[in-house]
Amino acid sequence: MKTTTILLMLLGPALSTAYSQTYRDAHIRYEPVQLTTDEKEVLSESLQKQHEKYDPAEQMITSTLKNYYQYHTDATDGVLHQTRGSMSYALDLLDLDDPKRAAFNYQQRAFDIIRKTISLQDTVRANKTYGIWPYYLEEPLATKKSPADWNWADFLGVSLLDIYMGHQQKLPADLKEMIKNSLIRAAESIQKRNVGPGYTNIAIMGTYTTYLTSHLFDLPKMQDYAAKRLQNFYEYTLENGFTEYNSPTYTRVALDELVRMKDHIVEPEARKKIDYLYDQAWDMVARHYHKPSGQWAGPHSRSYSSLVRPDFYAILDEASDGKIKLPYTEKRGEVKIRHEIPKKLLPYFLDPKYPRTERDVLKVDDPQIIGISYLTDKYAISTANRSSLWNQRRPFLAYWGTPEQPHYLQVRMLRDDYDFSSASFYSDQKENDVLAAITFLTNGGDKHISIDRLQEGKFRAKDLRLRFEFGKVPAAEMVLPETTNAPFTIETGGLQFSILMYLAEFGGMKGRWEKGGNADAAWVDYVVYAGDEKDFDLSSMNAAALGFAFQLTEAGRRIEMKEIVTSQQGGQLSVKWEGLSVSVPLKPMEQPKNL
Repeated sequence: MKTTTILLMLLGPALSTAYSQTYRDAHIRYEPVQLTTDEKEVLSESLQKQHEKYDPAEQMITSTLKNYYQYHTDATDGVLHQTRGSMSYALDLLDLDDPKRAAFNYQQRAFDIIRKTISLQDTVRANKTYGIWPYYLEEPLATKKSPADWNWADFLGVSLLDIYMGHQQKLPADLKEMIKNSLIRAAESIQKRNVGPGYTNIAIMGTYTTYLTSHLFDLPKMQDYAAKRLQNFYEYTLENGFTEYNSPTYTRVALDELVRMKDHIVEPEARKKIDYLYDQAWDMVARHYHKPSGQWAGPHSRSYSSLVRPDFYAILDEASDGKIKLPYTEKRGEVKIRHEIPKKLLPYFLDPKYPRTERDVLKVDDPQIIGISYLTDKYAISTANRSSLWNQRRPFLAYWGTPEQPHYLQVRMLRDDYDFSSASFYSDQKENDVLAAITFLTNGGDKHISIDRLQEGKFRAKDLRLRFEFGKVPAAEMVLPETTNAPFTIETGGLQFSILMYLAEFGGMKGRWEKGGNADAAWVDYVVYAGDEKDFDLSSMNAAALGFAFQLTEAGRRIEMKEIVTSQQGGQLSVKWEGLSVSVPLKPMEQPKNL
């Protein structure tokens, strides 16, 4: 039986009546949104940027695209109206809803946006896209050519839950019914899709959405589904950890969604699982935090930037109750998500022990994925033993510098200036030494690891290159080797980065070294091909692989890149150097397991 607990007597008459009721039953709880003065200031500042993008004619906020590429949209240029962004804007308007600040009626604008955005959801149960939204008003699901993003059921569902639970007293009855029906459709889409526990952030977000929706609207079958989904994710994580491992983007999303669970799910057994998962996510962050540079050391399963976003420091400040002091100007716009670092993990942020190696089994079944992070008081260097060079992966990453001026080194494989997902990365690492090899897949992705796979190893390109990218480093500090296989050393920031290319095979083509840079980074590239656009066929090549040895030391130390020993047998290349070893196929192949 659902009950409403009246808190007036406990909380005192000074509390506003809008905040006086907390809903609670045996499984969930929620209460009206009540922000502090500081939180209102942060949200008000964030909203100013959104007000400027609001289009009253369409009752949505806009996004301006220019030479844009994204897997799930056909649009490349123009002004488009966002669904997810509009719903988030409506939620923020209701959360702030301060008449003293407003030049317009926040509530009415929010209601208009919610109605309009809900109207763009697919409501036809027979459709494959039932329950989800397109990215943009201008790109209806029925006519778009790019694949739909089923995650929009999860993302917009979370915003609708925040609106429904946090603003019960404000919502008109008809709009409340619209939100209820929209949430059920989104939750049904999530249940039908049934994402596995390996898709970490969506596995958590979908669990939250189905759990809350099923209990809010008394849907017994969905309640059973959500409880089993939480149990499955918990058991999977106990054994495997987070599949989207060590992700500055999606570990943060997971943490946010676990906080929502902690705020709204009260059933005791479910809470034990949620608390465990929350601690495990923070454990990953803590062990990979590099205090000297203020960066989140790799390897990263998914990330959209090689440097942490500025608001990461604000989160650490808040989550440590002010104990972690770092320079930041960007406060977090999501003011209702309040994190707390488990006390046992604070030493990793406040008084870390260096040097040390963090070794993580990121995929437990064979062939295992192993992550290595070597952290010192000068730098951090990290690798994954097997991964791809998709633009969201960071299987080779180094950091140095300070929180005010951080630097990074990332290895990339570029096809026409975009990261080539069919390039696979293998490595072995011991402390500051790395032995690496890059091979190619005949059925791997182009710009995405799965959406735009190569057909029979064929692709077109006018440029193909391996890049050693040095973030926030002047181009003048880049040097080139004398020959393809000669060792060379780049000195910057009081450190020496030594590289030796021991292998450069790509269908018999002869490459060359180049250097360059822009305002954000400098680089040294091994150019496999540059010229007129032409066809490439990986399946026809007997050998296509690149390999390098790498050593990172403090400046001034004498470096000798010792001999690298290679051998071939049955098309397999085996490499040994400094006690490290790598074995890879020379000929491009179909994608193997766990890559």
